[in-house]
Amino acid sequence: MPTKSTIAAHTGQRVSGAMKRFMISFLTDVMAHPENLESEKKYLKAYCKSERLNYRTVERNLDLFFRLLADYRKTNNAVLYYFLRLQAQFCYVDKAAFDALPFAAPNHDSLPEAQDRSAYHTGADLLSSDNFGGMVGGHLIGL
Repeated sequence: MPTKSTIAAHTGQRVSGAMKRFMISFLTDVMAHPENLESEKKYLKAYCKSERLNYRTVERNLDLFFRLLADYRKTNNAVLYYFLRLQAQFCYVDKAAFDALPFAAPNHDSLPEAQDRSAYHTGADLLSSDNFGGMVGGHLIGL
């Protein structure tokens, strides 16, 4: 039984191999020559029509991809790289094809470090109403 979920409609959309190859070449060409974006959109529109895809949705997903790409190129941030990789899937580019796209790998030093949890106190003193940071209303139950 087919679902009517909007999530399934966006992420589970099946497209032909020709459409996937077109999207990879589209992204590669536009990344190399951004001035060609508008001229390439007429081909994109034709492919969307033949695949019965909503052109506006595909165009919006590509727009978000290129905005993320611009931010990523400025910072080389690993978090943006992972968002970019996720957004590529909404543009019908799988992970293997994404890894073949021509841009630099992320700077893994830009990932936020895990916070040192030893600075946090976990004793009963935190629940005491004598402590100014204690449990709200704790004085009502004798804490």
